[in-house]
Amino acid sequence: MPASFLRPKAQKGSKHWSDGGKQPWDWKSYCKKTIVLVLIISFAVHLLFLLAFGSVAIFKGSIPKMPFVSQDIASEVAAESLAPPLDEPMPEEPVPTEDPFAAEAVSEPAGEESAAALDMLTVVGGANWAPAIPKNVPVSETGVIGGTGKGTGTGLGTGRGAGGPVSGKQLFGVSIQARKLGVIVDVSKSMQRYTPKLFQEIFEKFPDADVIFTNGGGIVGWEDSLKQFNEKVAEDKKKAQEAKRDYRGPSKMEKPKLARFNGSEAEDWVPVRGAMQDREGYPGLKESYPDLYAKMRKRNNTWFITSYAAANAVYLAFEELARRKVEAVYWFSDFGDPIEGKEAEKVTQLIRDNQLEVILHSPRGKGKAADWATQVNAQFAPARL
Repeated sequence: MPASFLRPKAQKGSKHWSDGGKQPWDWKSYCKKTIVLVLIISFAVHLLFLLAFGSVAIFKGSIPKMPFVSQDIASEVAAESLAPPLDEPMPEEPVPTEDPFAAEAVSEPAGEESAAALDMLTVVGGANWAPAIPKNVPVSETGVIGGTGKGTGTGLGTGRGAGGPVSGKQLFGVSIQARKLGVIVDVSKSMQRYTPKLFQEIFEKFPDADVIFTNGGGIVGWEDSLKQFNEKVAEDKKKAQEAKRDYRGPSKMEKPKLARFNGSEAEDWVPVRGAMQDREGYPGLKESYPDLYAKMRKRNNTWFITSYAAANAVYLAFEELARRKVEAVYWFSDFGDPIEGKEAEKVTQLIRDNQLEVILHSPRGKGKAADWATQVNAQFAPARL
């Protein structure tokens, strides 16, 4: 600032004027003026602010910081909590990680309401926002609430029920609802003459029927049958001795079994080869009915029960037919042999368990099968042969 501007001019009549402006300037009195004081103070304040903020801006970031040493802080002194900055960022919500074993969500069309969370998330290990499944609710390995059961089982049964398919066929005057038929036929000496007519109708209605031949007999356990046979042999030998003649009947009886009719063993079976040793003999099925014999030998589902009629082993036929899942059993016999004992009870229970239809057919009436027929709810065929 020019000195002439700061120095006031001398007025006329003052001592400075009288001296012609040559007198020294009185700066002390000049600085005592109010306006000058305000200017001086304002200048000083601005200078102080300039020095303060200027030094902060210059040396910002260059001031070294002391490392934190835990030993230098007294344990009794509580650390001061720092106020959060004004622009503190909001914490982000955690994003759930994708579970590789979780069920894939199915997208729904816009505007439709979503299904309940519990219904959709039935897989164990779903997202963390899924509703919890109660511990007492079983969950299967596949994630289905309620669990699953494993198990195996076998059983015999016809599977027939209301509305199921039935054959509705007539066999010797009896209506049969079953679709698969099992046949038991007595081909002993007195019954062979009926066989051609029997199988003509049987194969016409059920061409795939399972067939089992017997040499007569009923249903009695092996031990009881063998005991009765030995007693009969002893009695016949005694009678022959008293009559002073030779005994020509069997002396022992083999245990019965089921064998295939197209095997070599069938050719030596008495009903097939016949018995011509005396006047009571007969030629047998092979010689008397060669066409029927040849036809039965070609079938793979035809069997026979070995041994004599006295073995009473028809229970073997019922067991085999039940195993082959037949739905009805047709039994042709004269029913002159007993149906009793434990084996008869087993057959009765087998028929009930498998809900088998039983048709009994005889040219001589019900015979010894009347009581047993009632137990198994069997039907008697009325047709005469």
